[in-house]
Amino acid sequence: MTAGLLAFTLVFFGSWVFGARILSSFFRGLEAFALFGAVAWLVLTGWEVWMPGASDAEGNPGKRKGVNLDQTV
Repeated sequence: MTAGLLAFTLVFFGSWVFGARILSSFFRGLEAFALFGAVAWLVLTGWEVWMPGASDAEGNPGKRKGVNLDQTV
C-alpha cells in the first residue's frame, strides 16, 4: 500500500508540475498506484512464501524457533 501511495504521489504531482491537467495527472497517479502497488504486493508475497525461516513447521508466520535466543534471563 505504501509503495502504491508513494507512486501515486510522485506521478500525480510530477505530471501536474510538468504541465499535465489535474484530471490527467490524477488518472496517471491512479495507474501508478495500481501498477507499483501490485508489483510491490507480488514481490512481498513471494518473499514471504520463499524466504527460508519465514514460518514454522505448521506454516504459521512469525513464530520462528530461536528468535529470542539472545535475551538474558
